[in-house]
Order: sequence, then C-alpha cells, then structure tokens
Amino acid sequence: MQTLEFCEEIKNYKNALLRKLKVENKSKNTIETYDRTYKSFIEFCKEHDKPLSFENIKEDDIYAFIDYKSATMDKQGEVSLSTRNGIIVHLKRLFTYIERNGSGLYDFAKVFEDIKLKQPKSKPKGLSDSDVDKLEKYLSKVDLIKDFVSCRNVLLVKILLYGGLRATEAVSISIKDIVSANDSLYKLVFTGKGDKNRVTYIKKELIEYELHLLNKKYQIDTTRPIALTSNGNKMCRIQLSKMVNSIYKKAKIDASGVHILRHTAAKRLIQKGTSIVTVQSILGHSSIQTTAIYANPTEDMIMRELR
Repeated sequence: MQTLEFCEEIKNYKNALLRKLKVENKSKNTIETYDRTYKSFIEFCKEHDKPLSFENIKEDDIYAFIDYKSATMDKQGEVSLSTRNGIIVHLKRLFTYIERNGSGLYDFAKVFEDIKLKQPKSKPKGLSDSDVDKLEKYLSKVDLIKDFVSCRNVLLVKILLYGGLRATEAVSISIKDIVSANDSLYKLVFTGKGDKNRVTYIKKELIEYELHLLNKKYQIDTTRPIALTSNGNKMCRIQLSKMVNSIYKKAKIDASGVHILRHTAAKRLIQKGTSIVTVQSILGHSSIQTTAIYANPTEDMIMRELR
C-alpha cells in the first residue's frame, strides 16, 4: 500500500470514527481534539521516512509521531506528558476502530501494548490563600457601573472561582441558568462536559449585585451567554483565558489560565471539610477517583482535625 493510499484510508476511518463519537454524544471539544490529532497523523505519514501501511506500522512509528506532534504543537517548550498520553489514547482508539471495522486481519494491540509514558503523580495546583485574598480584593474594587465588560468580567471570574466551572461551561452559562435555591444560595443549572446536566451552587451575597446590574442596568438577554463581547458575540475560551490572565496581572497574582480557578474551588471546598462526594457532584466528575486527587490533606488540615 502506497503512503498516499494509506493516508486516504486513515482519513476515511477518521471521518467514520468522528461520526461515531458524534452519535455517542461526545462533546464538540472532544471531537475537535481527536480530529486535530488524526489530521496531524496524516500529515506525519506523508512526511515520514518510512512508507507506512496497516501491515508494517510499528511501535517506533507511533513514538516518531508523538515527537512530530509535540514539535508542531509547541514551539516554545516541552509538551506535557498528559498531552502526549492523550495523543496515544487518540491513536489507539482510531486503530482499534480500524481493527474492528477494517477488511484486513489486523492486530494493532501489539503495536500499542508497550507504549506507555509514565505520568508522575501531582497534586492539582490552585491559587494560594493569599492569592485568593488578592483576587477577591481586586474584584471588590472594580467599578461595576463603569461598563458592561467590567461587570461581566467580575461575574465570570466569581462563577469560576466559587462555582468550579470549566472554561467551556463558563462561556456558555446564561442568567436564566442561575436560579434561587433558597434564601442564601443560587443554583446554577447548565450543560457540562459530555453534554451532561450540571448543577452547582454559589452564595447569593457573592454574585447578586453583578446579576442585578446585568439584568437592570445593562439589560442583557437572560437567555444568551453572560460571556458576550461588547459586539454581542459569545466569547471563546481563548478570550476568556486572556481576560482572566489580565485580571491576575492587575491583582498582582503570578498565575495563568482559567482552570486554576476550578482547582482553587475544589481545594477550598475540601479545606472547609466538604465531603468528597459533594465535591465530586459540584465539579461534575464522572469518577470519584478524579476528585480524590484534591483530597490529600495539608498539614494545617490534619492539625485542625486532631484538635
């Protein structure tokens, strides 16, 4: 099989697999990530020194692709192990699909059985208590009446910090998704990762003024996302990340990225003594093992428990 013929077959299988993922209700983000990996793999095959086929692909070719993909993803520095492991997962899924649906008698399990990049165990990083103080002090001083964007930014950061939302969830949530649960809590009801229904809670005193301004002063459409640009377009995750990073800088916090606020929300819940099952529900984790990584007690937590 010539390389171009092999690439064309990979493309056809790729399209069929992505169609399957869509039918299985996988998130748009997940599907796009898989698609990027497969498109890169096809480009790699065209440039690879060895003409590839389903019959001759080996473990070494997969490692060569990981190097190729890593180089094209990040020109500034090394790509993380978790990202490289994700690439392996994507490829393994594609070749498993080909093995099940192809006309040949392929055994790709042997190609992938010994491909393992060990990920060191690490505790998710959240903002320190002092950085949370800095952030809260900065947010409290923002002039919310100045313009819509200022009010929007403060509300989005608070939703991320106190509600533990993912970036994709934060850019999609609307005012109609925030309802009164009781005298002291708002309930946020929205669609999360994998199109699953998600519910989380935030104290009313933390966000009620921002909601009031968006409703009464700025009169935004309650059915549209809160994360709207000044032109009325929905913010993307990159725009959200730039906005959050700008606020870190203004608050004199050495941090970057939106996801650190989700880690912070989880860490603070655990430190308050919230049960791991409740934290799992708030974060929308499908497995409690994912939530358990936040549950490693700090020295302060241990001493507090033993008093």
